Amino acid sequence: MPRTLQTAIVVFFLATFGVSVPASAQTRLFSDDSEIQLTIEGPLGSLVRASRRNTDAVPAVVTVTVPGGAAERFDIQLSPRGFSRRTGGFCTFPPLRLDFAGDAVRGTEMRGQNKLKLVTRCRPGASYEQLNVLEYTAYRLYNEITPLSFRVRPARVTYRDTDRNRREDTQFNFLIEDDSDMARRNGRLVPLQVPTGEVRSSQLDPEATAVYTLFQYMIGNLDWDAVNGHPGDDCCHNSKFVAATAETRTNVRPVPYDFDFSGFVNAPYATPPEGIELPNIRTRLYRGYCRYNDQLPAAIALFQSRRAAILAVVDNETRLTDASRRYARGYLEGFFDIIDDPDRVQRALIDRCR
Repeated sequence: MPRTLQTAIVVFFLATFGVSVPASAQTRLFSDDSEIQLTIEGPLGSLVRASRRNTDAVPAVVTVTVPGGAAERFDIQLSPRGFSRRTGGFCTFPPLRLDFAGDAVRGTEMRGQNKLKLVTRCRPGASYEQLNVLEYTAYRLYNEITPLSFRVRPARVTYRDTDRNRREDTQFNFLIEDDSDMARRNGRLVPLQVPTGEVRSSQLDPEATAVYTLFQYMIGNLDWDAVNGHPGDDCCHNSKFVAATAETRTNVRPVPYDFDFSGFVNAPYATPPEGIELPNIRTRLYRGYCRYNDQLPAAIALFQSRRAAILAVVDNETRLTDASRRYARGYLEGFFDIIDDPDRVQRALIDRCR
């Protein structure tokens, strides 16, 4: 691609995705990425035992301490969430949802928050903590590519089980921005709650979808669907829709989340989706839509322009071990080797579209 054309494409994509965020649209909790301290006290044993059958909430207390701030204590409803990790039988602790009372958070560090997703450690042990750090890093990678992405806040969480006198457990977790907050800071968009099948691939925003699918390829993630969800669930699988209004059904923009089944994270419980034959989860397979192949060169140019920033996210993540950092960096460099070669782009992406 001629350099002048590539530059023009990058400028267009940066203008499209580089939305300036007014201060009033940002929530305090996700305004920086310093690590916060959480202590969660509640009947955790009961919650975990019941989590494979249901997502019923239990009363709990969370104490939040931000760097340089005083500890703040909140009564919350705590519930398990998710599907694969909660019901799959491998993980011993589910992801969680923290529900705050609106009045309780006013004037605090948690102001503006109502429901928060907390990504927890699947099983005890340092290797599983690294998986959490890698998934957190995956979210940060997408933040470097587009603001149309979920912000995350790292947290050091201490769990105290009031069911029994058990030793405290402290682990690295992270919080995920609410979808309404993510949508609002991107030009006052709104999240769509629609049933599976109501939005088709032809109704997706071409540029945003090309970036979305290329990112999934970059991190080796196949655990997503931009038009379908689990039976009975809202659309879509590990994706959220945002649009200009709640009634809009054109130029709908997909936003990805939940990356623990990606090759970048390389979790031991992750497997390719049913019906897709791959030697392992680390093997990339492009699942982008053929109708948006015309937007793919511009998306590639955008990723190439952000290469240094993307790799810097991995290099500067101090919670990664040296081994995890080498793996993550090597995995990303393998992606850039592909998109830097037009012949490999043709074979691995354009010819593989669906």
